Amino acid sequence: MKKLLILLFVLTESYAQSFRFQAEVGEVAQTAYYRILLPPTVVGHLNANLTDMRLYDAQQKEIPYLLIRQSLTHKTQFTPYEIVRKTMTPHGATTLVLRNAVKSRINSLGLVIKNNNVPKTARLSGSNDAKTWYGIDDNFVLEPIHNRETTSEVRLLNFPLSDYEYYQLAINDSVTAPLNILSVGYYAMTAQQGTYSAIPGLTFNQRDSLRHSMLHLAFTDVVQVDKLTISVQSPAQYRRRAELCQLKTRKSRRGRWVQFYEPLRVFELSSTGDQTVYLPGLKASDLYLFIDNEDNPPLVMSSIKAYQADVYLLAELAKDKTCQLRFGNARVPAPTYDLVYFKDRIPGNLPIVRVSNLKATGPGQTTSLASTWFRNPWIIWPALGLVLGLLGFMSFRMLGEMGKG
Repeated sequence: MKKLLILLFVLTESYAQSFRFQAEVGEVAQTAYYRILLPPTVVGHLNANLTDMRLYDAQQKEIPYLLIRQSLTHKTQFTPYEIVRKTMTPHGATTLVLRNAVKSRINSLGLVIKNNNVPKTARLSGSNDAKTWYGIDDNFVLEPIHNRETTSEVRLLNFPLSDYEYYQLAINDSVTAPLNILSVGYYAMTAQQGTYSAIPGLTFNQRDSLRHSMLHLAFTDVVQVDKLTISVQSPAQYRRRAELCQLKTRKSRRGRWVQFYEPLRVFELSSTGDQTVYLPGLKASDLYLFIDNEDNPPLVMSSIKAYQADVYLLAELAKDKTCQLRFGNARVPAPTYDLVYFKDRIPGNLPIVRVSNLKATGPGQTTSLASTWFRNPWIIWPALGLVLGLLGFMSFRMLGEMGKG
């Protein structure tokens, strides 16, 4: 019985450790800790947590590592404005008059709004005496908010750079009930921290209809997209509502498979704003960008670039020794190494080593040293059935003996 349990362990361990891809890690000049940079061609084939990979030396011994992912957090500073006046006219409008006491130069307002399913339009005016108002923007669109983690969300209204002392925001309530606006202020957003690697091979084509444009963004393989940068060639001044989607397939109630566009981000393309779209950890082989042109001519794109936040493996590599990275098996559990308890003792700014010679190993390849005999399904499944049968027989005998006692 003990031998059969050992056999079962060897079989399952061999099956679980099979990987679909492998790559070579470059040799190093001296034995030390290094950062192994994982390119988009590797990260795109990993699971959501980036845990289905292993490092092996030339003797097929596993090399412990730490996974390092670049942080994808924004740093923002919120400056609340004094609300001088707030009026709500039923079936009319909600009007907020805000004071920018120091007359700071701003180009956006941050609205903290309760979750809702009510689209709204709004207009913004500026004044230096709260009496004579000058138009800034008269066509803001406030999309519905569905935040699954909190009951409210911040929406930014971008507009041309201004330095008025007073701002008047009028939200159209003629058809629906007012929105619950918790606070209004100015959000200064710093650049996102972390470093990125450009994802090669991105191509796009654009199709324009009477009022809309659809851009199909295609990658050469499955990749992890953490941000997109969009550059518009013309016109010089523009502001359009845009929606980034992914084509998905689902089964309808009638049992048929249908395709649909799943929204990922709704944002504003503006000549006065940042043209960067952040998509932390999105796995995709292609994306679709829909732009609402209204009555304007379509935008002419100069470039669209995709980036992956840098991912490293921190590991101790031996001098002049080759090692191999094997990856791509969603059923492989995350590794557990002692190294995690000593990460504070390892220097942060370590030399970078790159991987090369990426290739597919095929579904029959394995990283285990078990023989091909153990990987044969005609042997694995009968052996598993035999073990389970013996376990059931022994349990039956034990219950019988307990009943006699």
